[in-house]
Amino acid sequence: MEIYKPYFLQIVSVIFLVAFFFFDRAKTSRNFSNLILFLLYLLVSSAFIFRDYQGNIDIPRYLRFYEQNVHFLDIFTSSSAWKADYFFFILMPLAHLFGLSGEGYITAQLLLSVGLTFIAINIIFKSSKKWIYLTLFLTINSSSFYLIHGNVIRQGLASSLLLLVIASTVTSRQNLYKVLGFFTHKGVALSFLTRPFKLLDTIRPVVFIVAALVGYFALIIIILNFLILPEFVQKKVEFYTEFKRASSNSILKLLILIIFNFLFFSKLNKSEVFRKTHGLFFIYSVFAVLLFRFDGMFSRLILYTDIFVPILTIGFITSFDKSLNRTLALVGAIICSFLYSIYVFNHKSILFNMGEYFVF
Repeated sequence: MEIYKPYFLQIVSVIFLVAFFFFDRAKTSRNFSNLILFLLYLLVSSAFIFRDYQGNIDIPRYLRFYEQNVHFLDIFTSSSAWKADYFFFILMPLAHLFGLSGEGYITAQLLLSVGLTFIAINIIFKSSKKWIYLTLFLTINSSSFYLIHGNVIRQGLASSLLLLVIASTVTSRQNLYKVLGFFTHKGVALSFLTRPFKLLDTIRPVVFIVAALVGYFALIIIILNFLILPEFVQKKVEFYTEFKRASSNSILKLLILIIFNFLFFSKLNKSEVFRKTHGLFFIYSVFAVLLFRFDGMFSRLILYTDIFVPILTIGFITSFDKSLNRTLALVGAIICSFLYSIYVFNHKSILFNMGEYFVF
């Protein structure tokens, strides 16, 4: 039996929205909310599990790495060792201990990263159940959610660890999640810049505009040409300069990122969780626009910025004091997200990575 996957994903999206309105009105126990959340987590996870794991770009590579990383020492000596993403690759020998096949390992890996995302959002909005479901509604309507968990799964696990950084109120634990994230995907290195970037809080719009102009007009390439760089760095620069895989959507992604940045510059809840989230979002936004002409790097950094947008959207909605303004912001966010999801779920990149159909 076959079920067209975009229809299924859209239905799941609507279920999250219904849950948001239900928990907005109904008085229920925390346990009941957690049960509903767990059932929806299984529903979302099935979208990743029931598919052809050979039908995309990165997953087959991870399956080959899985064959090589059988013992714990292999993560330091196999062909994947040069990546130094030890926290990610150590999960492979662990999966071998349980006798999992390659596809079984990928399934377990996805259940872990998607599960950590759900747990982090549950902790972030633990005082208000309804915002958990609206945040997840916004999250699963994003192409980034499916790309980082459905294909570039190192970044998927790393993104869930960044969400745990936001969820944690203990500094030592936040640093631990960042370190684990760094040894999962090197893009997490930017999260260590939160302290120096705090000095730019009062001039964030100016910094963002300058970075966007430098990136768009390729001034960063001119600057790099004047620097004496190691040969391997020069080759990387050349590779990413010519890398065009995601270029068809780059302008759209750039415009959306600019809109979100100025939206959150203008209006945002001042609570600690939203300040922390905005700090990370701003860092990744600056580097994304700065490296716009390096399309491979730009598209990866955009995936990181997207994981913070649902949380910040809640921060935008709750920043309004007047009930009418808050309602208008809420309705606007829901409509825009739902319309965008139609584009996302039928986009060729999602269909390529996730498959068009559930096959039972």
